[in-house]
Amino acid sequence: MNNKQKNAVKVAAVLIFIAVIVGLTALCWPIVSMLTSSEGRDRLEALVNDNLMLGVVVFMFLQVLQIVVALIPGAVVQILSGVLFGGFWGSVLCIVGTLLGEMIVFYAVKKLGMPIVEALFDPKGIKKLSFLQDTKKVELAVFILYLIPVMPKDALTYIAPLTRIKPTTFFVLSIVARAPSMIVSIVFGSSLGNGNVFIAVLMFAIVAVAGVFGILYKDRIIGFFKNARKSRSDKRI
Repeated sequence: MNNKQKNAVKVAAVLIFIAVIVGLTALCWPIVSMLTSSEGRDRLEALVNDNLMLGVVVFMFLQVLQIVVALIPGAVVQILSGVLFGGFWGSVLCIVGTLLGEMIVFYAVKKLGMPIVEALFDPKGIKKLSFLQDTKKVELAVFILYLIPVMPKDALTYIAPLTRIKPTTFFVLSIVARAPSMIVSIVFGSSLGNGNVFIAVLMFAIVAVAGVFGILYKDRIIGFFKNARKSRSDKRI
């Protein structure tokens, strides 16, 4: 197969992947739209109460879709898991769903390359994280970027597979780094569901403080890794 044929196959694969994402989004849209109103969320809660296994399947589908498509904010799904399944099982389901979503994205990008990233994300967002392809501290950078709230996690999930990071390393680092904010959101949802207003307010305050920190220092943190890459390049020259 010559280069022209290989490129044609890659373009076709990217189009198929995007078509599948669009199809799944359209299929799942009625469920996603339920999250936008209190009545819809009540119906989801009733679904779980009436049929636990079906509720688990629907929630897992939402969590995977959130990672692959970034259709809805992750915090919304995490809070919902706390309301529906409690702190422990909500955390388990969120972590498993996140891992499955990351695996789908990681291996799809490994197979299809940059075209799939360019098709799904704004060029500015891609350029902002392009330093990851060169830095020797990619593992540390990935961990820090996932750890701090408001970092561009959606784009990062798609760009990380294009770096030298190993799949297992990426999955472990990303899940561990996501866990603190994820668990806080889940406990917030669980506390709301149980009527524990004090804990809910406390969890909200923690998320708010972490979010402010992320907003204030996001550019500085990304700049740190960019500058580290530039310094190494200068030394080689």
